[in-house]
Amino acid sequence: MKKLSVLFALVFANAAMVGEAVAAEGDVVLNKIVAIVNDGVVLASELSAETAYLKLQAKSNGQTLPSDEVFQKRVISRLIDQEVQRQHANKLGISIDPGSVNRAIEQIAGNNNMDTNQLRQSMKNEGIDYDRFRINVEQELLFGRLLQRDVQSRIKVSGQEVDDLIEANNSVDNQSYQVQHILLAVPATANASEYDKALERADAILVDLREGADFSQTAIASSDGARALDGGDLGWRSLQELPDFLALALVDMEKGDISEPLRSANGLHIVRLNNTRSGAQSEQSETLVRHIYLANSQDGNPEAKIAAIRQRIVNGESFAELAEALSEDPNSANKGGELPWFVTGQMPSEIEETANSLNKGELSQVFRTQFGWHVLELLDTRTTTIKEEVIRQQAESVIRRQKTEQETERWIRQLRDESFIEMRV
Repeated sequence: MKKLSVLFALVFANAAMVGEAVAAEGDVVLNKIVAIVNDGVVLASELSAETAYLKLQAKSNGQTLPSDEVFQKRVISRLIDQEVQRQHANKLGISIDPGSVNRAIEQIAGNNNMDTNQLRQSMKNEGIDYDRFRINVEQELLFGRLLQRDVQSRIKVSGQEVDDLIEANNSVDNQSYQVQHILLAVPATANASEYDKALERADAILVDLREGADFSQTAIASSDGARALDGGDLGWRSLQELPDFLALALVDMEKGDISEPLRSANGLHIVRLNNTRSGAQSEQSETLVRHIYLANSQDGNPEAKIAAIRQRIVNGESFAELAEALSEDPNSANKGGELPWFVTGQMPSEIEETANSLNKGELSQVFRTQFGWHVLELLDTRTTTIKEEVIRQQAESVIRRQKTEQETERWIRQLRDESFIEMRV
C-alpha cells in the first residue's frame, strides 16, 4: 500500500470524491480509496488484486468461501491491518529488502520441489498474480520482523515450564487434536454490556453452525483470529499446545463437536474438533516415497499425461526410469523420483495424505497439489526414537508458540485500536 503524507491523503480523498461525482455523469473511476488508515490509504485496485489472489489460493487449497460481499469485508480488514503494520514498521525503521523476498521465494519453491522459474510459471498457469504473491511474501516477512521485535522478544520460556510440559506429555495418551477456531475479540476493558453483546453474537453464530453452516466460511466471515482467512484452522495440536480453557473443552468433545462459547482474556472462542490421532512423544513415524511430477500447464493436459505415465508403470515399465526421463521435479528426477524421508508436516498435505493411504510398494492414483500433478509409490515407513534434546527443543517451541499466538492477537488489536481508520465503502 502506498504511504502518503496527511496532506496528500486528504487531497487524494477529495480527488476521489470528485471522481465519484464525475462518474455519476458517465465517466469511469479508475481507482478510489477504500479506507484511510492514519496517513495511508487502501485503494480499490489493491482490494481487487488481493481478493482475486486469495480466491485463487483458496480454490487451489479446496477451501470454501462465504459470499463475495462477506469475503470482501474480510479482505479489506486484512489490508487495513497490513497497512497499520507497515506504518508501524516505518516508524521503527524496519523494512524488507528485495533480496530477502527473493530468498524467501526460493525457499517456498524448494519446499514444493521447484526452482523459482518453475514456481512463477506454475502460478501463471493457475492465473495467480506473481507480483501480488511477492507483495504478500514481503508483508509476511515484515510481519515476522515486527513480531520478533514487539512480541517474541518479550516472551520467556523457563526450564521448569519445559520440564512440566514433558512430564504432562508423558502422563497422558499423547493424543493430538485437529481444531478449527473462531475468535470474537472482546477488549479487556469491555464493560458488562459490551460483553453481553459479544456473547449474543457468539450464541447466534453457534446456532447457525449447529444448524449446518460451514465452519470455515463462518470463520472467514466472523472470526477476529489471526487464522480467520484460513477458515480458522489451527492444524494438529496436543492439549499441552493449547491454552487451558481450550484444552479443558476438547477433552470432553467428540469428532465433529462444536464447543459452547469459551471465554479468555482475548474474547470469546468457538472451536470445532475435526479429528484426533495418537502417537508416542518419544517416537516419530517417517515415510519414504518416490513420485513423478508434472507442473500445471494451460498449453497441455498434464492430468492426462501423468495418467498415461501411471499406466506405463502399471504395465511394467520402470518407475525410476520414467521419473528420470519425464518428472519435472528437478530435486528428485535424477534420483528416480525418490524424495527424502519425511515426518508429518514436512510435505504438502496432499502428498502426506496419499502416502498414508498406501501399503508398502503400492502405486497411488493420480492426484493434484497446488502446483501440479503427481503419482507416487510408497517405498517404506519406519519409526525412529526422538533424542532427549530434540524433545526438549520441541517442548520449548510448543510453549513459545502458544504464548506468541496469544500475545499476537492482543498486539494486532492494540495496533489497530491506536490507529485512525475511516472506511469509504
